[in-house]
Amino acid sequence: MFKNFFKVTVRSLMKSKFFVLINIIGLGLALACCIVAYLNYDFATTFDRQHENYDELYAISIYRDQGGANVPYGMVPMPLGPNLKNEIPGLKGVSRIERAGITIKRDQNVFTRRMAFVDGDFMDMFSFNVIHGNKNAYKELSNVLISSSTAISLFGKENAVGETVEVVIEGKPNQFVTVGGVFEDVGQKSTLQFQLVSDFENFHRILGVEKGNWGRFIDGVFIQTEDENVMKTAPALIQKYAAVQSEIRKDFPVSGFWVQDMKDLPFNQRDMNGTDLGAEALHPAHIMAPGIMAILILLLACFNFTNTAIAMSNKRLKEIGVRKTVGGSRAQLVFQFLGENLLLCLLSLGLGLLFAMWLVPQYSNMWPNMNILLSLSENPALVLFLTGVLLATALLAGGYPALFVSRFRPVSILRGTLRVGSSSILSKVLLGFQFMISVLALISGFAFLQNSAYQDSIDQGYDKESMVLAFLNSPLEAERFKTSIMENPAIEEISLTRHHVGWGANGAAIKSAGQEYEVSIMDVGLHYAEVAGFQVVEGRGFDEQNRQSDRNNSILVNEKMAARYGWDNAIGQQVTLYDTIRYNVVGMVKDFFIYGLWEELDPMMIRLRDDSELSMLVARVDPNEIQDVKAYMETKWGELITDRPADILIHEQGVLGEARTVNDNIVAIFLFLAVIAVVLSAIGLFTLVSINILSRTKEIGIRKVLGATVLRIGTLINRPFLIIVGIASILGAISAFMLTGVLMDSIWKYHMDLNFLSFFIPIFGMLLISLVSISGKVVKAARRNPVESLRYE
Repeated sequence: MFKNFFKVTVRSLMKSKFFVLINIIGLGLALACCIVAYLNYDFATTFDRQHENYDELYAISIYRDQGGANVPYGMVPMPLGPNLKNEIPGLKGVSRIERAGITIKRDQNVFTRRMAFVDGDFMDMFSFNVIHGNKNAYKELSNVLISSSTAISLFGKENAVGETVEVVIEGKPNQFVTVGGVFEDVGQKSTLQFQLVSDFENFHRILGVEKGNWGRFIDGVFIQTEDENVMKTAPALIQKYAAVQSEIRKDFPVSGFWVQDMKDLPFNQRDMNGTDLGAEALHPAHIMAPGIMAILILLLACFNFTNTAIAMSNKRLKEIGVRKTVGGSRAQLVFQFLGENLLLCLLSLGLGLLFAMWLVPQYSNMWPNMNILLSLSENPALVLFLTGVLLATALLAGGYPALFVSRFRPVSILRGTLRVGSSSILSKVLLGFQFMISVLALISGFAFLQNSAYQDSIDQGYDKESMVLAFLNSPLEAERFKTSIMENPAIEEISLTRHHVGWGANGAAIKSAGQEYEVSIMDVGLHYAEVAGFQVVEGRGFDEQNRQSDRNNSILVNEKMAARYGWDNAIGQQVTLYDTIRYNVVGMVKDFFIYGLWEELDPMMIRLRDDSELSMLVARVDPNEIQDVKAYMETKWGELITDRPADILIHEQGVLGEARTVNDNIVAIFLFLAVIAVVLSAIGLFTLVSINILSRTKEIGIRKVLGATVLRIGTLINRPFLIIVGIASILGAISAFMLTGVLMDSIWKYHMDLNFLSFFIPIFGMLLISLVSISGKVVKAARRNPVESLRYE
């Protein structure tokens, strides 16, 4: 019986090779997109799962009181860690972690890497695989653990145990440490990112950080415990240390502590202040977009499959009638058709895996913080996922056609009174859904393309195209580097600074006339406003004439701060910082996006600092010569600073690069969806129109004999399908308006709103594509000799 079913299946499929090929390619592309979406979701939701103690690990962080609300931060006072075992019962382990950029040397090989200063329990709490040496070797202050890639970079080999590494320390003699172990590179799915591990004692010894300083914050403190209630109980047990810290840092008081588990840690890294563990979870839009794309394309392919199966059922009516007449049951027919659908889905899955072998690396390469691989042998969950999708697709795409076709009565079939084709309500509904999805994808893709151009051209309140940054280790080094590059005529202005637009600032509560709000604070050098291109709209900027008084008593504010405090005239207003430090407002600058377009504009005040306190250099240059200036600065760096590689970047690339990457990638995703959606919908429309013409061949011939023109016949055939496309366009536009708005709101605080062109161009294009896809077939049918048409069948 199965052999017979298989023969019938193969013969049936071979009779409709063109439509079968279309369905296999469409489903294959859809399944490839499902694979990408699954791997993307799996990457985003399995951060840190490599740790054996994953369910027992928690991070302790701080709250700050801002306007009466406890605002969570990701950092913690440095001395808190050693006290936790005495305060929280049942702890298996406690470890602090502080990541610091360290310059390391071996002969002529010089690199800047991240060193994690940790306590003795760290390597027992976390599962970082040591492949050479001893994982506890770092507890000896003269030893470090290094990553395998760092070992290869320094020594040209992976097993570097026993080798010596020179640590470059600014202003002090370099120190030498021994490699005690080599661990596998920390993967991109680890929140903690580092290339070297050293005992926390070396944080004091090498970097000269004072012990027991409650005013110093570090990246994190982790605890290991089996107590699932620790997130609720621990904050109260250690609350007393908030008062200790607040007494030391009156300018940055801690109001309390909070505990987060490893599941939430990577997501909080993105959304909270004071987080610097190295990596963060994907943006919600990054997680959602591929899934939406995969679902929509899968629905398109399934609808195309179903429509084609129903429309082509006319060719198999006699087969169904004969089989029922000789005793075939409906269950056997359903089994036959579902089997055919499953075979097609299996072929599609094979093709989908081939597509995915190309698509997965392409998608992974789009995102610098992602590395996903297609491996069925190493990912059994993916095999289960594909099995589920395969069965669901076979039922979704082929279930209704199997039930629909198998219910026909043999008497009606054999008499020739039964006809099934493209005029069924279901076929029209499915075609409508296909075009609705296509319009949705086209509008969304075009809207994100518009938004990308809008955000590139928006005035962010400063000159984003003219700055080059250099990160020096000390104010003295920064001053020397500044002097060495001033002779270049392409450099228009130079300033030192502590904070830089696009890279954040400090925050503090600022009082003025009985009002108190949290305000961002930038500490800058004398000419920073001119270098950045800030626009002074009231008063004056900092200048040489008033340098001393400005450094002690004056600030600039942005328009948002003036509005927040209700100042009609900001100049001359007085503000108080930390209840003791008073400043007078001498100028107001136009609002600028210090955090980019991701977040709402903050009230901002700018303080002048002496160059002896600043170590970041910002140079203003002609945008046309910016690459040459960067190369020049790197050359000067090599001449002046020989113990570490140049740390220089162009503002537009290094600071604004993420925004451009996100914009470009989302545009690419939706345009990819739009192309596939439009192609599948156009093919689906072509298929239904073709079958509709076949079923109306004699009618067309008779109409021509009676004098109908080509235009009249074309209108009769096209009208019902164009009505479907028109309704689908309206529904697709409404869906796109809601979906695109939600996605843009989740990514950016400031973005372009959809306008008339966002809808008109995609919809007009969709209608044009629809007409082109069917016009040739319709015109050919309308011009056909009626004699040939009336001989048909």
